Amino acid sequence: MRLHSKEDWEKIRTQGPKRYLLRYGVVGRGIPMGVVVALLIELWDPSGAMPDALLEPRFLGRLLLAVAVFTASGCISAWANWRVHERRFQEQG
Repeated sequence: MRLHSKEDWEKIRTQGPKRYLLRYGVVGRGIPMGVVVALLIELWDPSGAMPDALLEPRFLGRLLLAVAVFTASGCISAWANWRVHERRFQEQG
């Protein structure tokens, strides 16, 4: 979980939850983690001949699936983090 200070949260909050999900869920977690996991799977796959395997449909399918899964989980995590900060700073006033 990412913890923001009250001052940082005030700036982040003005940009809205959609931008927060995009920044922390999609760009911050979904795309990078999906790419890394797809590459690691391909590296450990004995049937893949790197780097040629990176252009094959099998790898592209893995890449899309990994990015989709990590983007979805990243957005869920970012949304939960947004709600935690909303409650945290709402209670403090």
